[in-house]
Amino acid sequence: MLFSQIVVPSPSKSDFSPTLSFLASDWMEGRGTTQKGAFLASEYIASMMELYQLIPYNTKSGYYQNFKIEEHTIKKAALEIKKNSNETFPLSPHTDFQVTPIAQSLQKETEVVFAGYGLNLPKENYDDYKNLNTKDKIVVVLKGFPGHLDSTSVSYQKFKKYYPEENNLEEIKLQTAISNGASALIIIDCKKWGKFKKETAFHSLENSVITSIPVFELSKSAAEKLFAGSNISLEHFEEKAAQKPSFASALLKKTKISFAIELQSQTFPVRNVLGMIPGKDTTKTIIVGAHYDHLGILNDSVYNGADDNASGVSGMLALAKKWSEAKTKPPCTILFASWTAEEMGLLGSDYFVQHLDSEKQKILLAINMDMISRSAPEDKTHRMLSIGTQKENDYLKEIANLSNTKLSKPFTLDLWETNGHTGSDYASFTTKGIPIMTFFSGFHDDYHSTRDIASKVDLDKVKDVLFIVNTSLLNFINQLH
Repeated sequence: MLFSQIVVPSPSKSDFSPTLSFLASDWMEGRGTTQKGAFLASEYIASMMELYQLIPYNTKSGYYQNFKIEEHTIKKAALEIKKNSNETFPLSPHTDFQVTPIAQSLQKETEVVFAGYGLNLPKENYDDYKNLNTKDKIVVVLKGFPGHLDSTSVSYQKFKKYYPEENNLEEIKLQTAISNGASALIIIDCKKWGKFKKETAFHSLENSVITSIPVFELSKSAAEKLFAGSNISLEHFEEKAAQKPSFASALLKKTKISFAIELQSQTFPVRNVLGMIPGKDTTKTIIVGAHYDHLGILNDSVYNGADDNASGVSGMLALAKKWSEAKTKPPCTILFASWTAEEMGLLGSDYFVQHLDSEKQKILLAINMDMISRSAPEDKTHRMLSIGTQKENDYLKEIANLSNTKLSKPFTLDLWETNGHTGSDYASFTTKGIPIMTFFSGFHDDYHSTRDIASKVDLDKVKDVLFIVNTSLLNFINQLH
């Protein structure tokens, strides 16, 4: 397989390191989507696109694609467990439970069903919902997957390959519950009893149709009240499932839950940042994208988000710099994209895809970079790289493998299929049947914490990841001729 005559050098550390450090500095205030930091970051990214002589995506709004999102927060929440029609256990918000709401206030009382880990994996003949009627009921599931607490267990080895994106599992459980007709979802984490995070909110595009359900998390004492009188021991279930996945799904007899959620809603202006290198055929486009938003300032602490995802944005800008400097007109347009509101549910990339005129603009490939500067604790050599593609696009795996062999010290590649996964902005494109390549270098203990800072990034790893991204891009473009 030969590369085309187009030659674009891969970025060096000096092309991305200063950008990464600045985006992850306290000056950017953690780049919270609806906070000042995100607007500061968007202006900085737009200024870099202008410096690299990219063409603004929109003739009216320049590099910005402006839109609005709605934030729904809880004004008041109540949850009660009812046993045997005469025992009632009112639970306290923040102490006994926490809830992620949907876009409307809600009140309900219904039966409760335990559905194991809340997963359906036909490839392994595994279905926690098998023979279970969950329609209009509250479904209770455990966090993680069978064996997730023990990386040496039989189940962990089997299930980890199907669920490589740990932060994506809750979304998978939620969508599976919705598809089975559940009215609400309760997720129980036996490892972190009652250690609730900051009060969560539900975010949506303005005026969008909502098909979600509320998600509750319970404390240990609340979970014990819920399962009292049943023959289900959650700890025993977890231990048993680690050795052999089994179903313990059941209706919790003589048990009901009633809940009420009262919301307040607010609308915020937000924006993607988009710049182009026009191609010879402007009706066809390749996207090189990364989300620039992070968690912002929470409880007076700045969540800098160096790896997540200043690394991806600085990589995207470095590639834009190199392609612009090459002064070569590619066969199709290359759109360099910085998405907002990824942390709120991929809202920025979703808005872009929803407003794409597919008759005038065909997206040939969407490249996504999300967390490309760190390594997982088990990656002792720091040479593992995860590249996700759709099952039906095997040729992209070939491109990834070929590009990796060009490195003097190749990565150990984890080539996985993104089908059914929604862990990053690539999912906004796969829902429209657009081929994707998503790059990710591994989860670490600093994920979504104040410890995700610029001094901890692995610049050598970023450089080599960008080499593979750039080489894959060149290889893909060569096949267009």
